[in-house]
Amino acid sequence: MSASLFERPGFLPEPGDLAAWRGGTVGLTGGSGVLGGLLRERLRERGLRVEAYDGDVNDTGALAVWCAKYSFNRFFHFAALVPVSQVEADPLLAYGTNVIGTFNICRQLRLTQPDCWLFHCSSSHVYQPTASAARISELAPTVPPTFYGETKLAAERLVAVLYGKLRRPYCIGRVFSFTHARQAPPYLVPSLRARIAPLRDGDALEVENPSSVRDIQDAGHVIDAILGLAARHATGTVNIGTGTGLEVREIALRVARSLGRQITVRGVDRALPAALIADTSRLESLLCA
Repeated sequence: MSASLFERPGFLPEPGDLAAWRGGTVGLTGGSGVLGGLLRERLRERGLRVEAYDGDVNDTGALAVWCAKYSFNRFFHFAALVPVSQVEADPLLAYGTNVIGTFNICRQLRLTQPDCWLFHCSSSHVYQPTASAARISELAPTVPPTFYGETKLAAERLVAVLYGKLRRPYCIGRVFSFTHARQAPPYLVPSLRARIAPLRDGDALEVENPSSVRDIQDAGHVIDAILGLAARHATGTVNIGTGTGLEVREIALRVARSLGRQITVRGVDRALPAALIADTSRLESLLCA
């Protein structure tokens, strides 16, 4: 989906030329996903060497052989089972991929990459949505409402404990909602796009919980934030969002306008309106450091 749907956060700087990264190798998992794929493309466009592990993170033999081939100075771990419906359908696979797979990555980096900074991609799903549009800081209680969120929180704790014990540098990025043209349903924007495309001007779109609020941005902006954190070797846990929220009905209207449709959006809030909006204070301070 076009970046014009959502404005670039005002605090987000444009990424530099990353000249300091030249001569090294960047490691990556999840290169077939939206964020991992975008990061790989962005780095290669800048002439940087990127090696992506596209296998199963629980194939420990293949992972060990792959890691031993390279010397990484930065490593980005995106590989995960993400759609909540898929996670619920196969919780064992989800836990194995999201948690045990993360352990396998940490173990191999410990064995083969003594000086490597790690970025672990987590999710805002570790937080409980709020009833008001209050911004959620990294210090807020982590009460995941879904099993997907539980797996991401377990992986976070694993990284923090292991890397803290080993005194290795790491950054955990809790990524809030994002969208991109490569996404497909059941993600929010592509689902709305598929439903709105056949509508005519004046039609009404029925949505569930239209007053729910998302902190959503273009996937390219997420990558810019991650690159900024990596360039600064940021450590600890940081929210990656915009700090602002949009109701689902407004997101639907933006999608409609992008398709040239003039529609109305209606629906019933079947639960208390829920909001997930990032407190971006720490992200802003790190990117401006």
